[in-house]
Amino acid sequence: MIVIGDVHGCFNELIELINKLPQTDNLCFVGDLIDRGPDSKKVVDFVIDNNHKSVLGNHEEFINLAFTEDSDNNLIIDDNIKSMWFQNGGNTTVKSFGESFFEYLDFFSNMPLFVEHKNFLISHSYAFNGLKTPKDDVLWGRDFVKKTRKDFINIFGHTPTLNNKPMKIDKTHWNIDTCCFQTGVLTAIDLETMQIYQTRRRKYELKRRKNYL
Repeated sequence: MIVIGDVHGCFNELIELINKLPQTDNLCFVGDLIDRGPDSKKVVDFVIDNNHKSVLGNHEEFINLAFTEDSDNNLIIDDNIKSMWFQNGGNTTVKSFGESFFEYLDFFSNMPLFVEHKNFLISHSYAFNGLKTPKDDVLWGRDFVKKTRKDFINIFGHTPTLNNKPMKIDKTHWNIDTCCFQTGVLTAIDLETMQIYQTRRRKYELKRRKNYL
């Protein structure tokens, strides 16, 4: 299995990365397929059409929280969460999907919190206690000092790394979010060889904000 970091709607970089990878149908994404970049729909369609795996990211969770159904299957929109989502890149996702956006709500709501592969555990953020890590920590957490279990290797994203390089937190935890939507650097790791693959750095890097969600 090859695991790919936070794409954030950067379809061109995703295809560039795919072309560098060994030929395989066994890809898994760490979530945050959407938002910020211009082509969220193309990224999601790529995952769906090729039957790839992806765990739930906090940006997909924004959608799950903002758009729910009542007992009669009527859509309920939480305007406060929707507004927060838009402030964190959701506007680009709605623009990308257009009128088809609501057709994808089931996909977002059914994304798993974890994917297991041999002794690897793929999650969106730091799964310090494996499958027992609380959902809020798995989706939003950035505390890398919590005591960790050593019976699995956790591959995750969510927090942009320094210098656009994957960051090994300890012997069993790897962060592969290299802030593609700002730098053009999208990262993948081959779980069989632990080889790292990356796209080239772009010239359009923007000033990094300190508190991304």
